[in-house]
Amino acid sequence: MIPPRARAAIALALGDRRTIGLGLLLIGIGVVGKLALLGYANIETVFVASLLAGSVLGRAWTVLVPLSVLGILQPFLWGTEYPGYGLEAIAGITFFVVTGFVFVALAGRRMRGRVLARVRSVALLTTLSIPLTVAYDLWTDVGDWYFLFRPAGIDFVTVLTWQLPFTLYHLLSSLIFVPLVGSSFLVLHEHLAAARHARSEPNPAEPGERSD
Repeated sequence: MIPPRARAAIALALGDRRTIGLGLLLIGIGVVGKLALLGYANIETVFVASLLAGSVLGRAWTVLVPLSVLGILQPFLWGTEYPGYGLEAIAGITFFVVTGFVFVALAGRRMRGRVLARVRSVALLTTLSIPLTVAYDLWTDVGDWYFLFRPAGIDFVTVLTWQLPFTLYHLLSSLIFVPLVGSSFLVLHEHLAAARHARSEPNPAEPGERSD
């Protein structure tokens, strides 16, 4: 049995059952979407899951969602999609990928309170996703260059040139999934919040019944 103090700490970090369910949903979106789209370069759902974790859920989910998604995905990807790399390269590039998505979630966290189930909120997140996608790709390019291409004598400018079409794909991914997943998630979030609020309100007195 969980002690009351520990239960209170968990509730403070993760929120109520509704919030926990939404957090787990975002983790599922990040993992399943990425695995389903493995054949498409830089088309993924980890970005939108991280952005929504920070901008909508907040709390520990800001960091927990990207860490959980990548904790599931990275061992699988290194073992199947990108085999043959040394431990140093794997650890180094993973660091840049993880910190990149955590940065996306933290940037989304700054929008929390301004994001509601409205068209302008989805537009705000979509607009924010453009510079964040470019920043994420530049950050991970540093890791790719340092751990993979620098030892081969390839300069950073060349790596950036190679990355350009993949960044365009990544921008396309963000422009598709941020409004698509974001609008659906925001509607679900607001629906659950409204349902919880309705349950917490006292029932009005029946006609003819005293209310005192």
